[in-house]
Amino acid sequence: MSSPGNPHALVDFRIRSRENPGIAGVLWQWAPVVAVAAALPLVLGEGLAGTVSEPAAQRVALVALFVRVALLLAGFLSLGTFDLVVRGPDRGVVDLHPILARAYVRSRLVAAARGAAPALVAALVTLLPAWQDPALLGSGALLLGGSWAAGITLGMGVNLAAPSLAVRPGVAPVLDALRGPNPRAQAALIWAPAAALFVAGLAILAATAGLELAFAGNPAGYSLLALPWAAAAFGARAAFADADTLARIPAVLGEVESAYAAVEAAEEGHRVYLEWVVRWAPAWLRPELLRVLRHGWRAERGWLGASFLAAGLAGLAAWSDRPGSVRGVLLTGVLLAGVAALGPRLRARDPAWLVLVLPAAGRRLAVGLAILAWGQVIVFSVVAALTVRQGLAIGALSGLRLELVLLGLALAGARLPAAGYVPAAVLVCALGVAW
Repeated sequence: MSSPGNPHALVDFRIRSRENPGIAGVLWQWAPVVAVAAALPLVLGEGLAGTVSEPAAQRVALVALFVRVALLLAGFLSLGTFDLVVRGPDRGVVDLHPILARAYVRSRLVAAARGAAPALVAALVTLLPAWQDPALLGSGALLLGGSWAAGITLGMGVNLAAPSLAVRPGVAPVLDALRGPNPRAQAALIWAPAAALFVAGLAILAATAGLELAFAGNPAGYSLLALPWAAAAFGARAAFADADTLARIPAVLGEVESAYAAVEAAEEGHRVYLEWVVRWAPAWLRPELLRVLRHGWRAERGWLGASFLAAGLAGLAAWSDRPGSVRGVLLTGVLLAGVAALGPRLRARDPAWLVLVLPAAGRRLAVGLAILAWGQVIVFSVVAALTVRQGLAIGALSGLRLELVLLGLALAGARLPAAGYVPAAVLVCALGVAW
């Protein structure tokens, strides 16, 4: 139980004790572990092909896998903690009421670590192929654990330190080179996420270089595995040292947003991602389809923005000239399932009175069509990569398979609640991979 000496941690504990996510919520929380476990055999089939009898080559392939997972983990978590501290749901309370700054930061770090636990377990699953190599297994665990810790603490510490750095004379030349027309405080907060990613990435790459050096015969290289942990310690120290800047961030954010609002076009705020597809829908369905697209873009813009990251990851996975890689690409269905999960999420957020008092024709059909539209960027990325590397026939066949998977997910997302969508999505992806 959280200590009553930290009121913010006590509030977190009471909120968690009253929550009942149910089986669907638990499955959704730990879905990354299941996805990585399912993808690992196919990833290894690609990365270790032809090296089964060569232990040294296997080490090289596995180290390459670990460093990619570490970079992805640190980047994902650092951006998540940025949202937690700078634009999180607590800002409405923190901005208006007095708080114990250091106690609040401590509670946010614990909350971020708790929420990122499934991501750490999913990353550690990739260590399974190294179970017969104790040196590689232990080194990989240190690398991934350090990347996980660095992503959390750097994402929080650098963002909290940004307003303080803006007034330090030693940092002024750097900010002046980056800030353009923005004042230094704004530039520091704008560039803080990139700085966190840069520090974490540099520490991970240096640790990987040390690991390769150690495997080449120089044990001193193992010492570089401490760098991600050192970066994590630096981030935590910065978070606590600059905890008081929580009170200054809202003012800087207000300046950034007001400056942007002054230069954006009047119609910019009304634009919606993929709104142009509405013109191709039947006239009776256009109002509801437009409402769903607007609801998704304005309520879950971060979720839809992540679909572009998913498209990039899917394209990289498909960028192979081995015919067997087509099977691995079908695991892109897991990413499509994440996009399709917006369907039950958005329907759950519709007020009950709106559904009852203002019934709309084709409500579920509109949700399904929106899911199909949102998933196309992922499908296109895979098809483009396979077409370039393996030819038009392979690309077209994979595109057809993924479109069928997406269609099944759209049907599930449009008709099922969250509790039913998760097992349905698992079944659809399993059938798509098995075909």
